[in-house]
Amino acid sequence: MMSSEEYTPPRLLLGIIICLIAYIFFVTASTLVWNFGVRFPTVQILFIQNFVSLICILPIALRKGIGRLKTDVLADHLIRDLFGIGSYFLYFLAIRTLNLVDATTLNYTAPFFVPLIWWIWMKQKVVGHVWWSIIVGFIGVAVILNPTKAIFQLGFVYGLFAGIASSVAFCALRVLNMAKEPMSRTLFYYFAFGTLSTFPFAWIYWVSPTSIEWTQTIGVGIATAFAQILLTIAYRYGTASYLSPLGYVTVIYAGIISKLFLDIPPTWRSLIGTILIIVGGTLTYVLKKHPESIKEAFQTPDPKEKPPL
Repeated sequence: MMSSEEYTPPRLLLGIIICLIAYIFFVTASTLVWNFGVRFPTVQILFIQNFVSLICILPIALRKGIGRLKTDVLADHLIRDLFGIGSYFLYFLAIRTLNLVDATTLNYTAPFFVPLIWWIWMKQKVVGHVWWSIIVGFIGVAVILNPTKAIFQLGFVYGLFAGIASSVAFCALRVLNMAKEPMSRTLFYYFAFGTLSTFPFAWIYWVSPTSIEWTQTIGVGIATAFAQILLTIAYRYGTASYLSPLGYVTVIYAGIISKLFLDIPPTWRSLIGTILIIVGGTLTYVLKKHPESIKEAFQTPDPKEKPPL
């Protein structure tokens, strides 16, 4: 029986670095989806995304035989898959009605809900400095959004519930890691569930892409596969409470992309909010580590600590 106490791996900094790289791929995929506008049904994009990602993960998942896919925690997989796919669906809907930065910001309100979900699920309290990190990040998000009556529209609802669904998926992913589920198995179930659950609806509402659009939609799947692989590895070096606040960095990435590629410059609110988000995302690590252990975190990890694929 699994202990309710959440184990904290020793290489937290390594988990942070991998997380930051993973979120670059997430935002890349989101930008491609944003460029589609309302050209394709959301469920069609989800199907192509998951199908391409499934193809990417299959060689890893099956390299030791199909028997490796057998699991004793199928229920936890289904929770992660259902809420993960649901989060993406709501996020893509939000992108269609909000700009990229606002939709991304709302989607990554997940860290606000993770401690509550984790407390309900595992009956484990969250230490005080994690709350401070979340509060600072929340203030940064609030500054960027500049809440007004105009933002309380359907896109806002989609984005907020995408964040809630994502928080459940984050916690489920951590539970799977605590159960020592291999990364390849976790991602196989995720992408397989996403492919099978969206295929019937994608078939009904299918819109034929052009050659360039096919390249872009396939790119969404490839970027998502890389992002999910990296994020799954990262969660072997950290916990849901400590790594989830790093989701704030996607707002920064989205702002940079909006400025450089979409010609939408950030406002002064975005700049101030970005600083607060960076502080909030790193505060947990700074407060958790003792001065004498920070240097150790930069050392090359022991090969025995590498997460299994």
